[in-house]
Amino acid sequence: MTRRLLTLSLAFAIVLTPLGPAVHGRKKPDQTPDKVKIEVEARLRKKEEHVKVKLRSGSEVKGRITQSSENGFTVIEDKSGTSTQIAYADVSNVEGRGMSKTKKTLIGVSIGAGIFIALVAYALTHFWD
Repeated sequence: MTRRLLTLSLAFAIVLTPLGPAVHGRKKPDQTPDKVKIEVEARLRKKEEHVKVKLRSGSEVKGRITQSSENGFTVIEDKSGTSTQIAYADVSNVEGRGMSKTKKTLIGVSIGAGIFIALVAYALTHFWD
């Protein structure tokens, strides 16, 4: 019984160790105004307007991008419905809401790998019984 628990715990530790940095998240460096402009225009083109905008002042705006101009863009906030004009130079980071596709894929792969390793460990411990 102890051997099974040890085998399973080692298998989970091996599988979940590389996911540590993805779970804790890393602070991204501030985006330049040019990169922010490119990101906003790309989101408008792809119809992915729902964003979370982190400003250099430390505040955060959640809402939908409605339009883009040469110097900034307009976000309609989710909760209040107010329209906020934001300059590209004031933005620290623009990101979509929810988990990225990469995170979702990593979670799915790690769950599948964990199940596979558990089945292999179970099969190896019961092979000679």
